Amino acid sequence: MDIQENLLEIITLSYKDVEEQIKTYPLTFDKTKINIVEWQLKLPVFVTSFYNYLKSNGSIPNQNDYWLFYVAENKAYLTSLNLPEEEKKGVRARVFRTYPSLVRDLHLGLYLKNNHLFRSVFYNELIDVEYGIDIIVENDSGTKFGLNLFIGTKRANDARRVKQHRLKKSLGIICLDFPLARDKRKICGDFFLYADDEIQKKVEEIQNYKNAKF
Repeated sequence: MDIQENLLEIITLSYKDVEEQIKTYPLTFDKTKINIVEWQLKLPVFVTSFYNYLKSNGSIPNQNDYWLFYVAENKAYLTSLNLPEEEKKGVRARVFRTYPSLVRDLHLGLYLKNNHLFRSVFYNELIDVEYGIDIIVENDSGTKFGLNLFIGTKRANDARRVKQHRLKKSLGIICLDFPLARDKRKICGDFFLYADDEIQKKVEEIQNYKNAKF
């Protein structure tokens, strides 16, 4: 995995394409949560299969297609875990819950890129997985910012705390939280996306950022 690769330059979709595709995709969720699956089991990275699907198919998978693709890509490893049926169900539930955030983060990255709101907009799987940074943007002054994207749920906040333990300073960028406001989100079918006015507020904050401290 190349740390220099910007997947937003490889993906041919626009943010409007994403909206057009997902508006008819139903979202379903299984409430199954098994502690060993949620916090202890080492599963193949979710985002890798998501972007591999995009690169292979040129479209957004629906929730079930993403799950099937994830299983197919990681079949040998998942089989080797020899999980009991209840834990298999827990893995599926976890993948299903993760899927909307992958779509939402991609949509935001493409929105920032397509509207030329920054000097550059960068997404890389390795930086996401290893450093916990969802999107990197560069403002007009040449300062780079890492955006930490999350929705205001307990599970998302728990995951955010885990990400905060990963090394960010070594990349030499300023990290900023960008939570999805529950009362200020854009609804697209069953999906919650970042709203235009909330994005603009964050853009203005970054463009006008003063006295940066690492």
